[in-house]
Amino acid sequence: MKIAIMSCRKLMGMCSGSGCFEAYNNLDDAFDIYKEKPELASFFYCIGCKDTLVEGEDWEHKMKQLQNKNVKNIHLALCTKIECDNYKKHENILKKYGFNIVHGSHKSKK
Repeated sequence: MKIAIMSCRKLMGMCSGSGCFEAYNNLDDAFDIYKEKPELASFFYCIGCKDTLVEGEDWEHKMKQLQNKNVKNIHLALCTKIECDNYKKHENILKKYGFNIVHGSHKSKK
């Protein structure tokens, strides 16, 4: 199985993704649903919000890339749950493209 992680674009200047990757590598937290480690095919950022929209963003192309790589599950990273005002909207968009949604990646570490 191939999976992807979608992270919050607002935090791309602060977040290294290391919490997500640590949880994935150890099959901890939201990744403990897998009996065998799936292939991590993509780590990408959301479509953005009014604060982070990017000119030239091609969401359709991005989704087709994930489909062509046979990604089945997309994990909505912890940061999207915390920061995103459009969390449900992003979830619905990804489902429209046929992806299964897994809520979360790693637990918050203080």
